[in-house]
Amino acid sequence: MSILVTGGAGYIGRHTAKLLHASGLVPVVLDNLTTGRREETGWGPFVEGDISDVALVRRLIREHNITAVVHLAASAHVGDSMVRPDAYYRNNVCGTAALLEAMAAENVKQLVFASSCSVYGNSASTAAHEDEPVIPMSSYGESKLVTERALPWYQLAFGLRWVALRYFNVAGAEGSMGEELAGCRRIVPRTVHAAVGGGAALGVFGTDFDTPDGSAVRDYVHVSDVAQANLRALHYVAQGQPPAVMNIAAGVGTSVLQIIDEVGRQAGQPVPHHLEAARGGDPGCAIADISRARKELCWAPVASGLENIVSTVLHSGKLRAGVLV
Repeated sequence: MSILVTGGAGYIGRHTAKLLHASGLVPVVLDNLTTGRREETGWGPFVEGDISDVALVRRLIREHNITAVVHLAASAHVGDSMVRPDAYYRNNVCGTAALLEAMAAENVKQLVFASSCSVYGNSASTAAHEDEPVIPMSSYGESKLVTERALPWYQLAFGLRWVALRYFNVAGAEGSMGEELAGCRRIVPRTVHAAVGGGAALGVFGTDFDTPDGSAVRDYVHVSDVAQANLRALHYVAQGQPPAVMNIAAGVGTSVLQIIDEVGRQAGQPVPHHLEAARGGDPGCAIADISRARKELCWAPVASGLENIVSTVLHSGKLRAGVLV
């Protein structure tokens, strides 16, 4: 069975494609390589191209007998989206509409959509639940919410079966498939880079949030747990289960300063860092209620403890003797 994985050369996509291959499925990766890495896509056929190319996507569906899509391709940084909303609407909204057009034309009715915790904005609850009001604080979050709201209409018109997974803060590595530390925007690789990779001191954005230590609190979920959620969501839609939105997270909050402390402890040296003002679009706290995914997908995070996340990044092969490779 062949599964189209859009953005499959990216961070989450590589881990997902590897797991699909190990599970007996054939991941067909479509990626425009804006941020993806071609050299780590050896788990199935790879095609360089864009989801907005309807003719290309239709041809891939026919040639590889695609039965379902895991849609991971997106522009995905909150801060960047605040200064480039045009790019986020073009890539995330218009690109997804083109993908859905191709799927409908080729009668592909199964979709796992990578959404984001950014749809919640500054949630008032201690653990965000899928049924609570969503008020995005960034164009990135809004772009994901627009697609979530579109999916029921595609269900009504074309019989689409779908699951939208609201990923919280994905982190960690599996073997050598971590993120490049230099230039990475995610907090754990940036902290490791600052500690032992020769990178610049880490900027801590916001120190007066309403959190225990004043720094931003997020819910960090290991990338291997996210890949497993994607696989289980594929089985869910294949079984004809009701369309649903589900949080994918650890269900535990961790602050930026806690990450700095843990990286410093494991690295054996303090992490150079400096304090800066909070960025626009960043809520103070984002933690998930993951009870729905536990129940509906029979899924649970097994690798998402902070100690393990930091350890897998430190030993991902991107560092040797403290030097970036």
